[in-house]
Order: sequence, then C-alpha cells, then structure tokens
Amino acid sequence: MSISLYRRRIAATVVQLAKDDPVLVKEVIARLRESGEIEADDLVYLDRIADRWIRIAEYNGKGPSTHPHQAWG
Repeated sequence: MSISLYRRRIAATVVQLAKDDPVLVKEVIARLRESGEIEADDLVYLDRIADRWIRIAEYNGKGPSTHPHQAWG
C-alpha cells in the first residue's frame, strides 16, 4: 500500500469518527491543544466537522452523546 493511499484511509477514518462521535473528537482535540501536542490552529477542519455533526444531531433530536466513548446513531 502506498503512503498516499494509507494517509487517505487514515484521514477518511478520522473524518468518520468526527461524524460518529463528535463530542469525543472535540474532547481529544482540546486535550491535545491543552497539552501542547498540537498548535491551536491544528485540526481546525476536524473541529468544524465535529461541530457540524453535533448541530445535525441536535436538530434531529438525538443530541450529542453524553459519554465521550459512546457513539450515537
């Protein structure tokens, strides 16, 4: 498997996680920023995807998961 294909698969998996459990993704991003492991502007794209899916869930009446490791759907 080429590195390019591998990176695309990883990116697709992470984006899917942001859709499946956006609260968890936001918490992990916040922890990484707080610990200094990533810069404040890193992962902004994923943060926005997570925000979007939280709004979609709220609109659909499901609300975001209350447990950080519990995907809703």
